[in-house]
Amino acid sequence: MADVFEVLAGSLNLRAQPGGQILTTLPRATQVTEIGPPRIDASNVRWLNVQAPGTPPGFVSAQYLSRVNALGQEGPEATHDRDVTEARLRVLTPTAKAWILSSLTTDFVSVVQPFGILDNPRRLCHFLAQAAHESAGFRTLEEFGGATYWSRYEGRADLGNTNSGDGVRYHGRGIFQLTGRANYRSMGGRISLALEEEPHLAAEGSVSLRTACEYWKSRRIDVPADSNDIREVTRRINGGFNGLAERQTYYRRAWSIWGDHGQPPGV
Repeated sequence: MADVFEVLAGSLNLRAQPGGQILTTLPRATQVTEIGPPRIDASNVRWLNVQAPGTPPGFVSAQYLSRVNALGQEGPEATHDRDVTEARLRVLTPTAKAWILSSLTTDFVSVVQPFGILDNPRRLCHFLAQAAHESAGFRTLEEFGGATYWSRYEGRADLGNTNSGDGVRYHGRGIFQLTGRANYRSMGGRISLALEEEPHLAAEGSVSLRTACEYWKSRRIDVPADSNDIREVTRRINGGFNGLAERQTYYRRAWSIWGDHGQPPGV
């Protein structure tokens, strides 16, 4: 059976030859089927020979694809361990910002280990997939939109935004988007950091990782992660199912890097 991949980047050029003429652009999550042997160009970039429905055959850069039918840790992205490094996060999120990957991985094990997220590959892959989606592929640790958009939180008593300007001051920050004065106060107490007084700290990589772990624990997300229920994992993080398809794509990609060798992702 031919291998099937899906596009991870916002869009991906399908080319007539590796590095050659652009035939069309494939949107994120487009599925393509490998139809021929891959090629390695002079810069050591691996190109896959693929075809998507309704497009001519062509070549795409392999780093921006996730194999849908991968069985655990196999192929060129395999690690055969649970180490979370900048290089491996770059495979998961090829368009990530370097400073975010560096800040997240510096103390990854020491921060994450006490929360049981490293206890099995399901938890780790769900955690990283959700974090990747919420942070736009680790391209931001701050909610998009600016003050005009953040003002929608103004006066939200359910978020503890009781003072003028709280909506903008306590907008979403971190890999799981901590939002609202009350949540900043509560989370700051949990990690012994004055987030209510200095909310900008929540957008720092190491702090963001700590708040995400605390949120994971408080919502008992390990339970649906262990049963591989990505809908429930998503609901407990998002409050709904926004971006579910992309979260599934990131999960399958994570499973091909950190999952059990020889086992399907099940998502």
